[in-house]
Amino acid sequence: AEVSTQSTGGTMLAGHKTADVVIILKHLPTKEDTSKVMKILGTKMNQQQTDKAAATTAVTDSGFTYTHAGNTLRISLTTLPSNTTETIDHEKHIKLEHLKNSLAAIRHARWFEENAFQSSIRVMVRILKDFKRRIPFFKNANPWTIDLLAHHSASVTGSQLTIPLVFRRCLQLLAAGILLPGSASISDPCEPGFVKAHSFMSYEHQDELSCGAQTLLRALAHGGFREILGMNGARRVTFDTPIMFDGVIVTPSKLAYEKPTETEKMDTNAGS
Repeated sequence: AEVSTQSTGGTMLAGHKTADVVIILKHLPTKEDTSKVMKILGTKMNQQQTDKAAATTAVTDSGFTYTHAGNTLRISLTTLPSNTTETIDHEKHIKLEHLKNSLAAIRHARWFEENAFQSSIRVMVRILKDFKRRIPFFKNANPWTIDLLAHHSASVTGSQLTIPLVFRRCLQLLAAGILLPGSASISDPCEPGFVKAHSFMSYEHQDELSCGAQTLLRALAHGGFREILGMNGARRVTFDTPIMFDGVIVTPSKLAYEKPTETEKMDTNAGS
């Protein structure tokens, strides 16, 4: 079995107590394999614990979790890519969807390790993850999209941008709509063909990212970096009411996407 972790790269935030591990088996993983690996790993992990806090394990759709003292290890089982074409017994094996997602997670982790060698990229990833934790408009940002966006923001031919420039460029790209429908977007380097980095996101979530970035960019233009980064003692940037920076009133952007009503959905389905 091969073990690969998604939580590499030095981009985890302080206080984040969840790590992801993918285990590759040479055969299609079964639910029985999940139980066996969970028992073996749980026993070995318990032997290494120095305190007496009880550890718990729980089966998930893709593998299982191991939790001890508030820290959680999420383990997913998958197989070699060549095995994904074999016939899968849904009563016996882990679903193909979960196997492919775990393989994709490994590709993402390897790509990031090989290509995110600039410190500015890793810092930008941590900032975006902090946004995801603090700012409602960023809560639905996918970790892989965050990695690609940070890398794209720092990638300028012939020069290496400083962290402040990467930060500003990232907000500018989001505010300009790089992850909106119809945009050139960012190509997923781990998928064949041209797969957009935001292709899996709903229109609503795409709009939230762009709208939130527009407001943050206005605040940054008027010296609101402390508020944006959530530094100690700084006030919060509001996204529903105007806020003043050095005598300048910054008005938050409004969401543009409107969910279709049930009647509009029925008319669309009838037309198709």
